[in-house]
Amino acid sequence: MMENIFSLVKKSISVALCLLLFASDSLHSQEAQDADARFSVRLRIPYCTVMANGKERTLTLRSTERPPRGLLKTKGKEHQQQLLFDFYEREDSVSTSRPLVITLFGGGFVLGSRVHEDVRAWCNRFAEEGYLAAAIDYRVMPPGKFSSKNLIRTGFMAAQDVSAAVRYFKANADKYHIDTNRIFLLGQSAGAVAIIHALYMDENQRPDETFAAPELSPLHSTGTDSAMTRSFSVAGAVLLWGAIFNPEMMDEDETTPICMIHGTHDRILPVEEGHAFSMPHLPYVYGSQRMAERLQSLDIHSYELHVFDKKPHAFYFRDLYMYHLKQKEFDECFQIALDFIQKNSEK
Repeated sequence: MMENIFSLVKKSISVALCLLLFASDSLHSQEAQDADARFSVRLRIPYCTVMANGKERTLTLRSTERPPRGLLKTKGKEHQQQLLFDFYEREDSVSTSRPLVITLFGGGFVLGSRVHEDVRAWCNRFAEEGYLAAAIDYRVMPPGKFSSKNLIRTGFMAAQDVSAAVRYFKANADKYHIDTNRIFLLGQSAGAVAIIHALYMDENQRPDETFAAPELSPLHSTGTDSAMTRSFSVAGAVLLWGAIFNPEMMDEDETTPICMIHGTHDRILPVEEGHAFSMPHLPYVYGSQRMAERLQSLDIHSYELHVFDKKPHAFYFRDLYMYHLKQKEFDECFQIALDFIQKNSEK
């Protein structure tokens, strides 16, 4: 019985993925519409090229080419995937260094796009406030490969991509006028999960699934040559409805400020703890409430927890297809994030 239910869930996710890819193509055609008089957007800039096994390779694709979606293999050969970002800045920005907010989409590591409505809204709003903003790609699962093992492995590879992006921007700070002491991360759902594990997972805390063949490379080992000379650290992170595989990963010396936003009726990634997607076949995860309790037990107080009563997963969307924002809910989340980033930019 449970196998049949799990099979139906996998099929439903595959159908949702097809719908999202169709919508993503439409969104790509609208990308340039964000470049109005208030701010400019530089599109499709590569920051890293990776392989299906997680190892970095030299950039070989032109910046105008669309990368393969997901982690692709054909006839036993691994495909390269070029990871891109879109860069937002206000038109009247001066050449002095500014804070950067790196944004990550959600989608359960099977769906998602850096041109999703919420990602563009986050970047637009931060640019209007005078910040630099970057919407980045990260790796997701290919259609039909949704499983507990692949969820963990893809989450780890997404964390690798977060690290590679941060180190890329540090290496290219002069080019983009970035204040490297004020780089922030912001992600929702899977994007938040990727950020959390980039921040807190040590090599000796990696899940066993990441060592299964083909073994994935170390967490902070991907990126361009210049990025490899930089360390991974950020001034803070905004985590919307995220979770961690094990709160014991959070150590007493890991004090990066974080701002957590979560709804009490989240059935995808619970605010307390439970199986992802409420499916017993999938990993057991610990949400924002348990993460806050872990930090409190370590006497770490550099966090904020904003719990929204009776709100579901990704509650600023009208539905889980992530097409349309609820403006009131998004504005409320944006103000929380902006206040947090402003406070931690002044330190």
